[in-house]
Amino acid sequence: MLFGIPIQPVYLIAGGVVIGVLLVFELLVGLRKIKFKGKTHLKVHKFVAWCILALAVLHAALAVSYFYL
Repeated sequence: MLFGIPIQPVYLIAGGVVIGVLLVFELLVGLRKIKFKGKTHLKVHKFVAWCILALAVLHAALAVSYFYL
């Protein structure tokens, strides 16, 4: 249980899938397969990177909570 929310394995699976999809999107943006012009390209890169970081921290907290608490 984390912050009063019972942790279920489906939360960990969903978190891993979402992080994986965001990583693929970030990779495609970085390789310019998905194109943004000018400053928008850097803004999208930064925004997606912060989203990946936040979700990775949440995913790690849920995993630690599930396996060790």
